[in-house]
Amino acid sequence: MTDGPVEVYLVRHGETWFNKLDRVQGWCGTPLTPKGFAVAEAIGRAFAAGGVDFAAAYSGDMLRHHETMTSLLEGMGSELRPVSLFGLREMSFGAWEGMPNRFMWEAAYRVLGVSSTEEALGAGHSLIDIYDIFSRTNPDTDYPSDTVRQAADRALSALDDIAAAEAVPGATPAVLVVSSGVTIACILDRLGAELRAPIHNGGVSRLLRGADDTWRVLGHDDTSWAERGGWRG
Repeated sequence: MTDGPVEVYLVRHGETWFNKLDRVQGWCGTPLTPKGFAVAEAIGRAFAAGGVDFAAAYSGDMLRHHETMTSLLEGMGSELRPVSLFGLREMSFGAWEGMPNRFMWEAAYRVLGVSSTEEALGAGHSLIDIYDIFSRTNPDTDYPSDTVRQAADRALSALDDIAAAEAVPGATPAVLVVSSGVTIACILDRLGAELRAPIHNGGVSRLLRGADDTWRVLGHDDTSWAERGGWRG
């Protein structure tokens, strides 16, 4: 058991070049766009204005995670030194990486016999079901891809390690964590949240790791933090 509860503010990275170009981005990476930097900094300002005091900061090990975390901390005026973890990186999409997103999604729709995400959800499938098909339709297995289970296992193991490292008796420290959209969705799904849409850039989810070592979701994909920090997109 941990020494006490830990609250995690789990943030999806800001908009990247590939996000703007609507291309698949998992283990490959591109920098943030000017909007991506600005939104992350605005979220940081909102955290500071809201009195959120982080005991530690952790991020995935990709450029977009580092740039988002740096901008968040700058917006907060924080001198925290973030820790980079492989376990917090995005799901690998194999040979889909760098391709237009529609190719990967249309391949998943064909497997499900639908033509859109809305139709898939209406037929009783979940967003997570679609994500899990991405690895099954990987066009070249020389470039390994992750299943939802692999992505969730990796990320939750990292979060368990973070909670163990940051828990203190008699307190509930808050920890800032930056990861990627599909990985965050896999975490939330594993913890029982129902998702009807992908996680947004800059979306903030809150998790609580209890003293009994169990996780629960306090809220997910809250995009209001950037607006509270002055972002007007």
